[in-house]
Amino acid sequence: MDEFDSIVELLSEFLGDPKKIYENKMQVSWDCPRCDDDKHKGNLEVNIDKSLFQCWSCGESENTHGTIGKLIDLFGNKKQKKLFEILKPESVQIKEKKIPKLRLPKSYKKFNEVSTIYPVRKQAMNYLKNRGITEEIIEKYQIGFCDDGDHSGRIIIPSHNLKGELNYYISRSWDPRSKYKYKNPDSPKDKIIFWENLIDWDKDIFLVEGAFDGIFLPNSIPMLGKHMSELLFETIYNKAKGDIIICLDNDAWNSSVKLYHELNGGVLYGRIKIIKLPDEKDTADLRGQINEYYYKMRE
Repeated sequence: MDEFDSIVELLSEFLGDPKKIYENKMQVSWDCPRCDDDKHKGNLEVNIDKSLFQCWSCGESENTHGTIGKLIDLFGNKKQKKLFEILKPESVQIKEKKIPKLRLPKSYKKFNEVSTIYPVRKQAMNYLKNRGITEEIIEKYQIGFCDDGDHSGRIIIPSHNLKGELNYYISRSWDPRSKYKYKNPDSPKDKIIFWENLIDWDKDIFLVEGAFDGIFLPNSIPMLGKHMSELLFETIYNKAKGDIIICLDNDAWNSSVKLYHELNGGVLYGRIKIIKLPDEKDTADLRGQINEYYYKMRE
């Protein structure tokens, strides 16, 4: 069995049987686990040679695009990830070492650097205020906006590592008619910890899905999805001294419970808590009344 067949077989373990195989292009399609709903459209395409995947249906809305390593993080397991690291083409291994330095969009502006009467600034600020985001929050998280270029009409929430270097950013459109809500960088999210420079590992930590969830909770870590990366798991296990509080969206209860059981062991045993939000609530409603929403897990 050659390298191509081995990787296809590995991915089929968690994606099911391929819909189409183009061996001359080293490209394979599967039904997307996120959005297919038994329609069998084969919208999830994987290029083995370039080690990239994308769902042509929910790629932007659900962030189902990126490297094969990310694909395995989303739907596979750690054993499959390690096997892929062995099997992946040598050309991909070389390319992965040359990741360009991430930069904020050229037109990114901080609110305090722009006149309050500037129309685009007003639009951006109105969007944030309608979401309950205060000027104190804007300053703490260096939230800005773009008024030109590819990210025009978008709120930007940057993230930095322990050295203060940019490691990711969230780009969210404030126009409800926008085709894509998010336009985030094509960077490996599983290789970074969002807001790493702001985390106090000695205190309780909140785990949330996105940055707009985390800004309302103290000492929070956005996982940028419903699943935790291996890096974040290992870092929490080795560095966290307080409780770990899981607070995902109310439509992700099964993911919350799964994450609870994954974390609740070893040195973390008994320190994992979980919050179950009512349908009409979000993290903005937790301010000042967090204890009301804790959910006692039944082992």
